[in-house]
Parts: sequence; C-alpha cells; structure tokens
Amino acid sequence: MNTTKIKEASIYRNGAYVTRIGNVEVRQGKQTIIIEGLTASLDPSTVTVALPQSVSGSNVNVERFAADQLTERKKELTRKLEKVQNRISILNDQIEIMKANTDFSAKEGISIKEMNEYIEALPEKLEAVYEKITKLQDEETDLKKQLKEKGEQDQGYYVRVDVDAKENGAIPVQLRYFERNTSWYPLYEIHTEEDDKLTIRLKAKIAQHTIEEWKDVTLKLFTGNPSVSADIPELYPWRLDFARPYVAMAKNAMFGAAARGSAVQDMMVEDGAAPMYVEEEMLEVSADLAESVQNDTMMEYDLSGTYDLDKENEISADLTSHQIDCKYHVVAVPKLDSYGYLAAEVKTADIEELIDSSANVFHKGTYLGNIYLNPDQTKETYDISLGKDESIRLKRDLKKKYTSNVLLKGTKKTEYVYELQVVSLKNTECQLTLLDQIPVSEDKTIVIDKDELSQGKLNEETGEVRWDFVLPASEKKNLTLAYSVSWPKDKNLNM
Repeated sequence: MNTTKIKEASIYRNGAYVTRIGNVEVRQGKQTIIIEGLTASLDPSTVTVALPQSVSGSNVNVERFAADQLTERKKELTRKLEKVQNRISILNDQIEIMKANTDFSAKEGISIKEMNEYIEALPEKLEAVYEKITKLQDEETDLKKQLKEKGEQDQGYYVRVDVDAKENGAIPVQLRYFERNTSWYPLYEIHTEEDDKLTIRLKAKIAQHTIEEWKDVTLKLFTGNPSVSADIPELYPWRLDFARPYVAMAKNAMFGAAARGSAVQDMMVEDGAAPMYVEEEMLEVSADLAESVQNDTMMEYDLSGTYDLDKENEISADLTSHQIDCKYHVVAVPKLDSYGYLAAEVKTADIEELIDSSANVFHKGTYLGNIYLNPDQTKETYDISLGKDESIRLKRDLKKKYTSNVLLKGTKKTEYVYELQVVSLKNTECQLTLLDQIPVSEDKTIVIDKDELSQGKLNEETGEVRWDFVLPASEKKNLTLAYSVSWPKDKNLNM
C-alpha cells in the first residue's frame, strides 16, 4: 500500500489546502499506482498529483473502495485480533487452574513439603502469566485501534494514477487538496502597561478533525474562507409597490417571537489571594511571532517551525503583537451603576482588526476577564473596559420634580433637578469621565430645555452629557443636572 504524510497546510478560517508527500515503488514502463489513506472530508475535485520529471503521469482519479474490498482488507486484522483474544482467554483459564490446585483436600499421596513448594512457587508463576496477559492486552488494544483507523480510512478516498517510469525504483509523489475538517480562529489579548500604552496580542487556536494525526507539519494561516461563495454580488431591479393593508395576527401566532436582551458581566479580581514566592524574576513563555503578509485578498501568517495536530485537541500559536497609545481613565455612569469602571481610551482606527471580536484583558499582569469589542466606527475613540473600579463611588439623587400648567400656551411643564456625586477612595488623583443624559425630543411639540449642566458637554443628537475632570485623591465632587420638558397638556407624555 502506498501512503503519504501531510507536510504542509495552508489553513483558512474553515478548511485547509494540504500538501502530502511520500515515496512510491515503480517498475520500468507503464503501470497504475494507487495512493491510499486519504480522508473522507477532502474535496475530491481539488486533488492534484505531482511527479518527478523523469516520470510521466496521466488519468488522475479519486475513488473509494467497494464494500466487498473493504471487508477483505479487514479480515487479516480481524483474524489477528481473534487470535490474541483467544490467547488471553486461555491464560485466564490457566490462572484459575493454578489457583484451584492449591486445594489439596481431595489429593492423596502429596507430602507437606510438596504442598509448601507448590504454594511458594505459585506467586512467581502467576506473575509470569499476568505479564503475558498484559502484553497481549496491549496488543489487543493496538489491533482494535488499527481496525478503527482502518475503518475510518476505508471510508475515505484513494488516488489512482497512470504512470510511465524510465526505470525501476522509488519515486517521490506529492498530493494537494482542500480538506474541510480543519479550521482556526483568532484569540486576542489586551495587556495594559504603564505610560499610557497597551499591547494587543493576536493568537490563533488551530484544530483539525480528520482521521489522522498531523506530525511535523509546516503551517500557514489565512484570514479568508474558501467555503464562502466568491461570486460577485449582483444587483437586481428594486421594484416599489403600494403597501397592502396590515392584517392583524392571532394572539397565539406571536407566541414564538424572541425578545433580545443584554447582560453585563462584572469582572472582579479576588482579594486576599496569596502570591506564589519566586526567588528570581519570571519571564513569560512565548513562541516566535508569525511573519504576516497582506496579499491581494487576505492576510497571511507564516508560522515558524513545525507543529503536531492530533484530532482531539486544539493548539495555540502566537501571530502578532503591537503597542498602541491609550489614555487610562475612570468612566462613571451614575444613572446605571454606583461604581466607576476603569477604561483605556484608544483610537478606533488602532483597533480595527479587533472590531466585533472578543478579547481577554490583563491589567498589569492580572487577568480581568473577557470583553466583547464592538466600537462605533463613526467615533474617533473607544473605551476598552478594564473592569469595575470599586474605589470610585457614585450617587444620583432626584432633588426636584415639579409639574405645572402653562395656561397661555396650553402646555404642561415638568422640571427635573438631579444632584450627581462622585467620591474617590483612591490615594492618588485620577482622570474621570462622568456620563449622564437628558431626553431627546422626537416631536416638535415636545420641548426640552437644558437648565443646568454644570459645564458638561451636551451631545444634541443623543442627549448625552459628558464631564471630563481630574478628581483628587480622597475627594468628592458634586454636579447638578437640571432640565425641563414641555408638551401639549391634552396629551400624555411617555417619561
């Protein structure tokens, strides 16, 4: 049987283009060679075969064995397995006989000396038999594994090629094809540092779920996905028509509708954990980074060295690492939380590759948790959350809510006055960003007047009010947020 081994693989987000090499014995003249051991998950239409210039080849066919061929191929292994299992059974019977012979009550003419000699020699004899059984059980396990692998391989493909060789001997053969059961996905890490810097590391989690183990394979990773259609999108005519009257659905027809919600996960670091004592400075283990290349259609990462991939576990590889500028500050939203959040403000353009992805966050070596990055790309900056900061306490008190009628204008008016308080328990000053809001009118008859913003900056479109200031150590700061809402008195306002 001619077989090959995977030596190179270009792995996409889903699937891989693999290269296999091996040697095939040929005789002088024309003949057909068969190369077995290919997976059932390959795409047979992508298989190509390469031969040395001294050998001409033609008629490459990708096929599967017929059912009767598969049965015959397994018979030899099955016979070996049955033979081993029979020997194990015989040895177990031998052990039972040896143990039964220790009962001398039904035996005559046996001296005490002979009994003692038998009993003393029995453990050594039993140990020898048990050792034979253990070796046979290992052989049994190996044969079962071979049968299983044989069954998996036989479900796959083999390649048949017509060749014409100039002389007898072994020739190298190369096969290439697209393998579906392989993938990788990016895993980001964000490491904060001193001096307004943070490091973004990109790692890859790589997996293959084929029938074979990959050993000493050279890997390249690509960000593209060949399994997604590469056809250019086509615009079809956009035809407008009058909307048909809405027909109400029965109440039970909406029972299956799903509501979408959101959850906020606090990232806390356990207090009081005792550090492990280390006599000297420890250096983090990291592999050589990949060589990254931006080709015509996607990003390519050439990994250094070779890798082993089994079909059960993922492996990890370091791809890139780079520093970007940031500004550390505390973000406080007293309307939603009574604590602040430590954040690193970065330029949105600096994290474009991380948009719509998750990342593990490490602040000065401490793991804070996993966050999801989904910045508004229309904004210049984005706050990367580094977790709740319990040393910043917040309060938001409603000091006034008064509704009156404006008779001449036929309107109602409600005034709101909130006091916002920020308290620092830190022993150093910190840069703080406090956010609140006033409502935004969706109707021209609803009028919003900002009465007092304590020098906060108002975003007229969203209603967000922002204060940026330095909060001294162990200090507190009070701000006033006041606004009024006027609307026609004959209507009910949804507040």
